Amino acid sequence: MKDKIKIKICGLKSVDDVLMINKFDVDYVGFVFAKSKRKITVEEAVKMKQLLRNDIKSVGVFADMDIKNIISISDKTGIDIIQLHSDETDEMCKIIKKPVWKSIPIRDKESVYLIDKYKNADGFVLDTFNKNLRGGSGTAFNWEFVKGLSQKFFVVLAGGINENNITEAYNVVKPNVIDLSSSVETDGKKDYKKVKSLMRRIR
Repeated sequence: MKDKIKIKICGLKSVDDVLMINKFDVDYVGFVFAKSKRKITVEEAVKMKQLLRNDIKSVGVFADMDIKNIISISDKTGIDIIQLHSDETDEMCKIIKKPVWKSIPIRDKESVYLIDKYKNADGFVLDTFNKNLRGGSGTAFNWEFVKGLSQKFFVVLAGGINENNITEAYNVVKPNVIDLSSSVETDGKKDYKKVKSLMRRIR
């Protein structure tokens, strides 16, 4: 591809995951502090951040958490970006002194208007709406709903993107970042072969 797709690998759970991702041309990694099968502790995140390659940005993923706790975890771990996945307000985005990515659940064309509520967010994670999950469903939405949005906003495209559809996803949405998680896992663990295959496809 002519344009370099920026890649985020979300849901790293161990030091081994970090050491593996360090070998690839990845731009961001996600540490999940929200209730999830990929949730890690602050102590684990500190160790992982220390070993993460310097040029890879770390993103902390939060949902249904008090703003003071978010800021405290952010300070203790040294993560670079805060990703908010629940009903946070624009005022919360303003209080946080690090870049904030606000998740926007997409179910139809009208979903994108939620973005207008967040003047203090630095970017938007567009993920598939699921009434039972805050994110990480592993299913894609209709990318036509958000076509052209990246011309006005910093867009992180998530939800069911894999080796087979990543080129189409990029061509339709032209996101700033593509967010991957379950598509590079086997039995819930990050899979070196799957990451290598996907990165080879896009690089």
